Amino acid sequence: MAPPSYSDIGKQARDVFGKGYHFGLVKLDVKSKTSSGVEFTAGGSSSTDGGKVTGSLETKYKIKEHGLSLTEKWNTDNSLNTTVDYDKLVPGLKLTLDGSFQPNSGSKSGKFKTEYKHEKFLFNADLN
Repeated sequence: MAPPSYSDIGKQARDVFGKGYHFGLVKLDVKSKTSSGVEFTAGGSSSTDGGKVTGSLETKYKIKEHGLSLTEKWNTDNSLNTTVDYDKLVPGLKLTLDGSFQPNSGSKSGKFKTEYKHEKFLFNADLN
């Protein structure tokens, strides 16, 4: 078993006090999964003081036999985020291509991430 990544150390302790406690905020998340394995998540939030209402729609497609996973998320800020994961190249290696596009301004960004887990170590690298 690979050691945990640095960001995962203490995560469970932080989640006890921070996850699920939204003071002054109303949240709703709805998740569904089709018979073909496509996952849908719709979510929204609003502050109780009459502030901004935000929402998002996320779809996730998995092709397990090829080791591919495609996640697309569109939110009310009019940004489209897409993530493609591939993990069948080498055992323990996960490659991720993460992109963002804002249609109203035309701005684009992308990131290439790698993660390699071995019994004795864990290696992460990101490229913008």
